Amino acid sequence: MNNLTNDLNEIEINSLKFRKKILLMSYEAGHSSAHIGGALSSVEILSTIFTSFLKYNKKNPIDYGRDRFILSKGHGCLTYYAMLHSMGYISDKDLKTFEKNGSDLLGHPVKNKKIGIEFSNGSLGMGLSIGIGLGIGYKKKQTINKVYILMGDGECNEGSVWEAAMCAPKFELDN
Repeated sequence: MNNLTNDLNEIEINSLKFRKKILLMSYEAGHSSAHIGGALSSVEILSTIFTSFLKYNKKNPIDYGRDRFILSKGHGCLTYYAMLHSMGYISDKDLKTFEKNGSDLLGHPVKNKKIGIEFSNGSLGMGLSIGIGLGIGYKKKQTINKVYILMGDGECNEGSVWEAAMCAPKFELDN
């Protein structure tokens, strides 16, 4: 598993690297940089999650003991792709294909385990519901896996978000 650290310097260094990758992908895409603000606003959050909290094994991306990350805020995908690049799932060459024909890197992530994307998204509000379901499953199996979800402010108006949020305490989810 990765080393869990609270080293703010490492988070800061990673955040700078991720910003550079986001700008590169956006530049290479040309017209397809509509969500650059949402991506840049997520950098420190995801850098902290991926650097200091998320347990994963780069050598075994489907390790049963890994934690899960769900990008419910699908339009923040540039940040997510930069994170997956840092984990070794996406190459520099692939980053340059963002939103181009035939690319695996679309404007909202689509499930593709070979590049580390475990959950499709784009429909507002579905990420929290998926995460709650995973959390319930992990509780029932009595595993220590954690689920991390990044949501956008716009989806917080969706009824499914509030229904999912009300389920978490009912099922005593702490994971």
